[in-house]
Amino acid sequence: MSHHYRRYLPLLIVLPVTLVMPYILTVDQGTNGVWGAVYNRLYIFLTWASLFGGILALARRPWFAAGMASLTLVGLWVGAAIKYQFLGSQLVAPDLIVALLSGETLLEMGLLPTALITGYCLLLLLLLWLEKPLRLGEHKVAIATWIGVMLGFTALNLPNNYVDLQWTVQYKNTFPTFVQSIWRTQLQEPEHPGKASYCCFKADTQAASFTQAPTEKPNIVVILEESTFPLELISTFKAEGKFFKDAYPLKVHTAGGSTWVQEIAFLHGVAPPLYGDGWKSINLFTPGRLDGRIAPQLAAQGYRTKTIYPTAGRFYGGQRFHEQLGIQDFIDCKALPECAKRQWNRIPDEIFFDEAVKQIKTNDQPLFTFVATMRQHSPHEKNSKPDSQRCDASLSPKQCSILLDYNDRLKLSVKAYENFVAQLKKLPERTIVVAFGDHIPGDVAANFTESSFYKQDRFRTFFNVWDSAHGFVTREVLDGQEFETIDIAMLDALTLRYAGFESRYVSDKLVHMQECSGSFCAFDTGYTHGNTALTQLQPPPPSP
Repeated sequence: MSHHYRRYLPLLIVLPVTLVMPYILTVDQGTNGVWGAVYNRLYIFLTWASLFGGILALARRPWFAAGMASLTLVGLWVGAAIKYQFLGSQLVAPDLIVALLSGETLLEMGLLPTALITGYCLLLLLLLWLEKPLRLGEHKVAIATWIGVMLGFTALNLPNNYVDLQWTVQYKNTFPTFVQSIWRTQLQEPEHPGKASYCCFKADTQAASFTQAPTEKPNIVVILEESTFPLELISTFKAEGKFFKDAYPLKVHTAGGSTWVQEIAFLHGVAPPLYGDGWKSINLFTPGRLDGRIAPQLAAQGYRTKTIYPTAGRFYGGQRFHEQLGIQDFIDCKALPECAKRQWNRIPDEIFFDEAVKQIKTNDQPLFTFVATMRQHSPHEKNSKPDSQRCDASLSPKQCSILLDYNDRLKLSVKAYENFVAQLKKLPERTIVVAFGDHIPGDVAANFTESSFYKQDRFRTFFNVWDSAHGFVTREVLDGQEFETIDIAMLDALTLRYAGFESRYVSDKLVHMQECSGSFCAFDTGYTHGNTALTQLQPPPPSP
């Protein structure tokens, strides 16, 4: 190899990946005004410089150090974009641990980018062999410069200087979020005035113990209807077919992804946004920190608690955080042959409903079963022929196509649900079914603005309750209370009371719901009634 060729080959190898960095500096987003934008870009640059200096100090090869620093940040930036596309939340450090523990995460979400980044890493290792090291004097200057960069980088990470770029609000590939999550959990106990009721944050075993329980304990099935919301919320589209019967407006906390936020809101019984900046990745921070409410309470009453899940249990830590929240048996897609061989976003709901019926038939204990579906998960068809009879002229062909495909899948889901409750009605055991939508689909969130929805609210789905002894009983569960929406974190107490269980947890929480007009306003400083309302008032008696 000629000296001339060897001299320029390192530049040719490193240049493509390094040129991506100016692009990232241009498009990477942050809020909080001009200083927020400057802070974010300065943070990215100093992150790159810190990596470059550290690798240079160890390897003494500047082109190799530049390439590895750029490849690391480009890989993280691409990973953030892929994660948001599939899951609707930002990249944080525990994601890398989950990815290493779950091959499904890489294979299903980013096989090609993962292969390209791995291949480029091997190319840079070739560069390490080709490039000549720095001389000793140059190496000392490089180390001194790197120490200065690290001091500046440290200053940006001090609590007094850190700028909240509001990364949970919308799509943003913000490196401050990722880097700070290396040493911060991004999950904090919220500040609150006075002594808050245990029902709103901390568990209390004695208070959660039931003071009343039904003689015949019913099975309780909770169904998370993936990416499901009433199409009537978009007035520019004419829906076709039935929606879920007896639906009531439900307040959820994400739009277009982060399903686990709603799973934890139900199983933990607390609105996740109370936990600070990291609430959209609350699944990664749950183990060892958050406890379950409804599942452990029912387990203490002799229930068997189960989850039937539409993905592999290792995928994004699903099994881990469900078990942390009180689930004893986790049945994932790999355990269901009909599920494992299907395309992941087209899996029929019937597979999971049939398994739930099977579990009820074969178990002697009463069951609490959490079932998640997958049929409505994005992507939806974006290139079908527009239907002018059903799509308003204001909708683009792409928007119309998404809604038409969504509507077609919705009809299948409603039919599957009706067949499911019909099967349960034939069984001798009494069963209560609570169904709810977790969020609007990802492609709906990406292609429709807030103004497209009823009352400009993208965080509104539905829930309903069915009882094998009484049919649809959603209004009976609410017991005459009428609010614009009910927060998803309130569903556990509503379900327990309707099933015939009583405890201080249930009564305090339902009074809290009354005081907050259906919301979860536990630590809102504007909450004028104070915490005394949570213990002095009593909600209406349960329905028979």
